[in-house]
Amino acid sequence: MTQGPTQISNQLESGLGRVDPDAFADDLKPGTQLLGGHYTIEGFLNSGGFGITYLAKDSLDRTVVIKECFPNALCRRSTSLVRARSRKHQGDFRGFVESFVAEAKSLARLVHPNIVGVHQVFEDNDTAYMAIDYIDGRDLHDILDSTDHAFTPDQIVTMLKKMLSAVEFIHQVGILHRDISPDNVLIDRSGNPILIDFGAASEQVARATRVLTGRRVIKEGYSPQEFYLTGSEQSPASDLYSLGATFHHVITGHPPPESQRRLARVAEGESDPYQPLAGRFQGYPPGFLEAIDKAVRVMPKDRIQSAGDWLDWIRIGEDGGPLPAALTEEPPKPATRPVTRQAVAASGGFLQDNMGYVIGAGAVFVVAGVALLWSLLA
Repeated sequence: MTQGPTQISNQLESGLGRVDPDAFADDLKPGTQLLGGHYTIEGFLNSGGFGITYLAKDSLDRTVVIKECFPNALCRRSTSLVRARSRKHQGDFRGFVESFVAEAKSLARLVHPNIVGVHQVFEDNDTAYMAIDYIDGRDLHDILDSTDHAFTPDQIVTMLKKMLSAVEFIHQVGILHRDISPDNVLIDRSGNPILIDFGAASEQVARATRVLTGRRVIKEGYSPQEFYLTGSEQSPASDLYSLGATFHHVITGHPPPESQRRLARVAEGESDPYQPLAGRFQGYPPGFLEAIDKAVRVMPKDRIQSAGDWLDWIRIGEDGGPLPAALTEEPPKPATRPVTRQAVAASGGFLQDNMGYVIGAGAVFVVAGVALLWSLLA
């Protein structure tokens, strides 16, 4: 997330804490008006691969957040207008804007106390915008950076239950967030967590950016390994991995090991470098830490499959009921090396079931200079 040049209120600066005056040059300047003067830009908040976010005032002098559709791989700023970078990008850029509008309309229907509200979507400056709730608070990333013990176990349990309720809600209407991480969870003044930034939620938008720039919606430590593979299947279990990784950070002070490295180690027949939370921390209901451990398992089929199941398991633990066997069962063990194609075909186990992920992990690490998996293809 790139921070920008505009100086905003002292309160907001202290809350965000990461403003870099020279980091971004494409933002709209303070005083810029949108939608015929209905919104006035007050300052730059942040930017990502999909858009730019601003602090603004509406015509009733209420503080709002404005998100501008600005896929920087496809477009550039010309005065205040947003133009495709070249003729060959025009169709992709317009498709991106149309997807942004459609997604904003879908998000506007998501009325939930732990999901940021979208009030309006409109087009201006040859691109699209959405007006979003301004949340008076700080993001979880900043809070965790500022202290080692930000929350008590009881507070963490309450926060996770609220986040699971929000994630269950979006999954029930067919939306995947795809970018759950500490910087996309705001904690308001009352301690209520709010899920924000659905910029990666549209699969069409995410795919267009990946094809044109080689970028993926990836945050090391929080993204499941399937996010690294173009065309890989993503599911509610993908979001739940990211949510589990986020709360792993809340509890331990750091995210889990990066998922592609974990996949490569497991595929090599070595132990997963992930260190389970269960048994290491006190003060949590029975099964609470085990559920996070299950949510962040390497292979999607081994994870918790729905936010509703996860919530049910937490409530069972709080009520002192018997924990489901699925919480404590071990994932299947990988085959040991050496591995041949014939062994893979005959194994019927880990490698056969997950060869697509294993090959993908090998490709990523060859490019990175860590060629770990050629033996699997011998």
